[in-house]
Amino acid sequence: MSCPGCSSNLFGASSQYIKTNAGDIIATDGANIREKLILSDMRIPYKQILKSRVILKPGQIDYLLNHLGLGDNATFLTLRASYDPKSKMEEDNYVQYSFYDDLNKVYAFSQVMTLTGNSTNRIKQMYLTNPNATYPVFIDVMVAVIDDTYQFFNDFVNQTATTFTGLSHTDIQSFVVCQSIVIYDKSTPPQPLTYFTISEIASVQINGLVITIEDSIKDVVLKFVDENEAILAINLLNYIMEHPCVEISPVNPEPPTPNVDSVIMYQFAHGYMNPADSNNYYIGNNPSQPAQNNSTPSYRIKSVVTGTAKEVTLSTHINGTLGSSQSQTFLLHNVTTGLSSSITSTYKHETNSQNDNFTLPILLPVNKNDELEIIWQTPTFDIEPTMVSHNFIVYIEY
Repeated sequence: MSCPGCSSNLFGASSQYIKTNAGDIIATDGANIREKLILSDMRIPYKQILKSRVILKPGQIDYLLNHLGLGDNATFLTLRASYDPKSKMEEDNYVQYSFYDDLNKVYAFSQVMTLTGNSTNRIKQMYLTNPNATYPVFIDVMVAVIDDTYQFFNDFVNQTATTFTGLSHTDIQSFVVCQSIVIYDKSTPPQPLTYFTISEIASVQINGLVITIEDSIKDVVLKFVDENEAILAINLLNYIMEHPCVEISPVNPEPPTPNVDSVIMYQFAHGYMNPADSNNYYIGNNPSQPAQNNSTPSYRIKSVVTGTAKEVTLSTHINGTLGSSQSQTFLLHNVTTGLSSSITSTYKHETNSQNDNFTLPILLPVNKNDELEIIWQTPTFDIEPTMVSHNFIVYIEY
């Protein structure tokens, strides 16, 4: 006797799966096919296609998926998630996502997600989150675009998912005033390359033509057309971080800073490192290298003005152990004159990412061509921090 709706196989409910078969999606019950969604006759046009793999670390939030450099231009996207074999709880294995322009709406998928668009309705960039605090998620990405053009890429050879080139400082504009900024490309009309939430920017670092923007989840490299544009861009970014509600737009492309011509900003930075106890480190402007044990002339900043150093912004990012809360000292040192001023002698690592402003208690005179550096004096830590980077902006009035 048959039972409508009942399974007649010997394998039980655990043998019921939805899977692909010869290009179709089928629902199986043991050896039987219960339902079929025919996809083998579907044709999705494309001109360019990219494939990659993304690893979401345990607990990682808001990873920007900018469609492997296509930005908002993708017309096909498939994400397939694979989970660590040790992650046994089915309810823990899923990925959350939000579209960049509406972060308050959070969606989720588990195994696979496919989105399609056309030339007038394209797929928006999105942020991915792994809610599993213990295990990573591996996501295979296939993305395509219907257009036979390279205008989405500023650099035909070297462009990557997190690198954009050929930029000017006017390509940086407000997206949601007080909340986020957007970097535009050079097409007409301009197309968005990537977005940043202002409050989550941990540091901006300059090295020649290149600015690296680091937030809690990603690094994005911006290459400008010349050094002057790069300097204008980093000054603009620093101003936006300090004044997030300023509106930067094509009509108002410059920050409304009073007496902007009388202030120059110099950046000092070092790469990730594990600081030792009771040591002096010397910091210039080499964000790719750790702070040095000795003063290094080639890393120092040489002033182009005569003026007075009055204020310093210090950004810290720790990508490892936070460590204990013993006080640290930072000094702004004029190597040429031998004078120094204490930035702070009570600095503590309170979070893995923090920004602080300091007014120098003793103003430091600076002459044109004076060489400057920052000295970092570490205490004896109860627990040493690991993978520490610092970024300083020194403001000199002249």
